[in-house]
Amino acid sequence: MQIFQLEKVHTLAFMGGAYGNLAALDAAIADAYLQGCEALVFLGDATGCCGHSEETLTRIREHFDVIIAGNHEQEVAAGSDHCGCGYSDPEDERLGCLAHQYAMRTVTGEQRLWLARLPESALLSVAGQRWLICHGSPEQINEFLYESELDDHRLDDWLQQYGCQGLACTHTGLPWVRKLTSGVALNCGVTGKPDHDGDPAVHYAVVEIRDGHANVVIRRVEYDYESWACQLEQEGVDPVFVEPLRSGWWTTGVSSLPQWEREQRRR
Repeated sequence: MQIFQLEKVHTLAFMGGAYGNLAALDAAIADAYLQGCEALVFLGDATGCCGHSEETLTRIREHFDVIIAGNHEQEVAAGSDHCGCGYSDPEDERLGCLAHQYAMRTVTGEQRLWLARLPESALLSVAGQRWLICHGSPEQINEFLYESELDDHRLDDWLQQYGCQGLACTHTGLPWVRKLTSGVALNCGVTGKPDHDGDPAVHYAVVEIRDGHANVVIRRVEYDYESWACQLEQEGVDPVFVEPLRSGWWTTGVSSLPQWEREQRRR
């Protein structure tokens, strides 16, 4: 497994799930720099329902020190019409594939070749710690690690297996932080859409490592979602993908959520 050396870094940002939402990604990157982040790590799924794939991939290559593939990157590289999201509900998967097919229109040939070379997971050597990074889980790129279904023993086993003190993932779209016997695990959320709670803001994670201790903060980032939604409408993006940017409530992926995630977000 590839190891990235970030030994002089103490504060880093984990982001994922941009889905072509360039406006939100730019806001998150700017916020990370304001928080004093010395390195930015992208955990996959740059492309998606908002289109703007070429611009989004360019931005990520410009600003992120470490980049790994998500299911979207792998399917784009393969030239597939399938998103590889792994939703349990067929309609959720169909809409995920529709978003992926839209995103494919603006990916260049050079970018596809670059995406094919991205690792599926990696290790970070940072501030005296080792962190395991993946998109879904260390075992499956599109596995949904939902907070209500987390198995602490399984998370601890992964940390021990790779000799790590931290694990970072994304994919579900819903951020969480879990303290473990062996260290800490987190889902950074996504920068491409809200986290299904009626708030249009997006999220990412900031980790500060000092004296062998990692402090994790999930950052909430506001951006001009109304102007961005209007632009996407003018570009012909399906309303099913634009509506959540304004409302903060998902129109896709909900049927695949565990019951706790559906109810908790509505409280």
